[in-house]
Amino acid sequence: MIEIKITEMKDEKEIEFLRNKSSFNYTYDKATIKSLKRHFQLKDSLYLIAKKGKEFVAFCSIDRGWWEDNFFFIREILVDPNFQKLGIGRELMNRCIKHARTKKATGVVTETAFENSPMQTLCSKFDFKEWNNPQWKEGITYKLLF
Repeated sequence: MIEIKITEMKDEKEIEFLRNKSSFNYTYDKATIKSLKRHFQLKDSLYLIAKKGKEFVAFCSIDRGWWEDNFFFIREILVDPNFQKLGIGRELMNRCIKHARTKKATGVVTETAFENSPMQTLCSKFDFKEWNNPQWKEGITYKLLF
């Protein structure tokens, strides 16, 4: 049996594997890939990919691209539907939070669609609190203070 392996992406070209994959309510198109590559370059960014052999399982990214000082932003957590409910999203979230803590961040922020209940549940498991984001009203913003 091949186990699921989570590794850190070292090259922005690796982000291309996401092209045309779907995440909750959108597809990773050219503009989304370009944005991810731009944020990959930020100081202290962390991009993780999970695979089972060569098969894609999950992806996440966290970076300092948030408008408040010293906060990290979880930009993406995507788990293939065939691998959901196995704790992979929880492990990715845990690694993102740990990474931000090691960089002496004030906290972590993430945003999700109103209808994305799996992400909302994940945020509550890590004690994120809903936050009234003055810059984004298209979903829910969560904040975790350290």
